[in-house]
Amino acid sequence: MKLFQLSTDQALDTMCELAPYIGNIANDETVVGTIGKVMEDVEELNRYGQFMLLAGRIGEFTPLLLKTHRADVYGILSVMNERTVAEIAAQKLIDTIRQVRELFQDEDFLTFFRSSVRQGQKEPYAPSVESHTSA
Repeated sequence: MKLFQLSTDQALDTMCELAPYIGNIANDETVVGTIGKVMEDVEELNRYGQFMLLAGRIGEFTPLLLKTHRADVYGILSVMNERTVAEIAAQKLIDTIRQVRELFQDEDFLTFFRSSVRQGQKEPYAPSVESHTSA
């Protein structure tokens, strides 16, 4: 299932079901720290060097995700494929890989996932106008 294929009501219900799973992954500092590491000197590498850096990052991220957030991954696949978590866990690996690939090709899903990731602030928010209640 792709989010854009759903009615507004169905899509909103689906997003509500996805939110806890995505939040668990997106708010895990270890996961974010691993996937969010800055890749230095990427511009100096050719395409194959860049690919190897990306493969290395995926190699770090995948075991971490599947060990600490397997239930969340199964939950996301369950919601997006309208199957139970038990069915996702028991299905052939090739089916799971296909479902994950489809998710990463669903721009609406990716946009929702990105919007769920914490947007860290380097400095605390300070209002530019004094509040009437703060006098």
